[in-house]
Amino acid sequence: MPFTMKEMGRRQRAISQLLESERLEALFLIGDENRTNHFCGDLRYYTNHLIFASRSVALIFPNAEPVILTGSENQRKSAAQRGFIKDSRVSEDFLKDLIALLRERRISTGRIGVNLEMLPTAWYIRLRQEFLHVEWVEIHERIIQIRSQRSQEEIDIYRKGAALGDGGFEAALKVIRPGVTEYEVAAEIEQYARARGAEGHFTLLGSGKFKLDNSMLSFPPPPPSSRQIEFGDSVSMEISPRYEGYWTQLVRTANVERANSDLEKIHRICCNTIRKGLEEFRPGKTIKDVVLAMKAYVIGTGYLLAPPLGHISGIDLLEGRVAQQNEMVLEPGMSVILHPTVSTPDNKSNFFWGETYLVTHDGYERLHRTGDELLTL
Repeated sequence: MPFTMKEMGRRQRAISQLLESERLEALFLIGDENRTNHFCGDLRYYTNHLIFASRSVALIFPNAEPVILTGSENQRKSAAQRGFIKDSRVSEDFLKDLIALLRERRISTGRIGVNLEMLPTAWYIRLRQEFLHVEWVEIHERIIQIRSQRSQEEIDIYRKGAALGDGGFEAALKVIRPGVTEYEVAAEIEQYARARGAEGHFTLLGSGKFKLDNSMLSFPPPPPSSRQIEFGDSVSMEISPRYEGYWTQLVRTANVERANSDLEKIHRICCNTIRKGLEEFRPGKTIKDVVLAMKAYVIGTGYLLAPPLGHISGIDLLEGRVAQQNEMVLEPGMSVILHPTVSTPDNKSNFFWGETYLVTHDGYERLHRTGDELLTL
């Protein structure tokens, strides 16, 4: 287990206070192996359970021991070993066992907290039929607020994960050359991180010729393919290791054996866009403030700012969008991936580039050590 009992106790106390403040008789936490949105991490945060197949459900009570239901015996053992919940059970029918557990705990009235985005509709209908006097309360946003209060242990995990991204990029640079496939480059990136403790990896990677007036290289890149890299290509990489549950991301592009003046121009604008955004990146400012600063700079160059601009990262890779409509206040401990997309005025070509930043008490920390140079290999 990567976290100390002190850290796990901090999380337990925060959730216990949530149950008390919301007057909940129980709380359902549902999780699966999905990585793309902020709904899946509530269970991982509270239990430290690494779901490697299907789904798991935890039930938390204000005055009784919590229970975790998993879909197999090896998942049950893993949940018990990694987390603090000792009552770990295998379930072949989650809904049936959830109903039985609520009856076992004699819960028939009051409020139960759920994430309605994660709760299957069929479950919700059946639960309402079985518990006519229970109020089902959406609670996810409150848990997200708890998750955003990062501890020093979590921050240390972020730093280690960012180092894996840096190393993955360096590993890619060693193999990128004409004749090598995108799959082979992606394999080197992921092998580096896996060999050093990453539990998972999300890799996007594309190659092709870049021109401002008609680019064959897409940003963000697609998943890697069997395409062989050619002389004069550029290779775009989105490198995202997951270390002890936490995601970081490094976005980089490199030229293959020939410099590209078109790419250098838009790359320079993109890097300066991030620098302008970082002028507003500190506690008390909002995500919107950062985006408006980036947008004003890009418009001044005659180019366009387009999504994706980045995202807040944590136990889920996407815990919130970096977008103009996001007025979330930056707080110390938040991790934000900034990768603004810069487009040509006619939208014929675009480019993106970026890395992960940590909000500190007096500003920010750039978690990645990889430089901003557009390399030609």
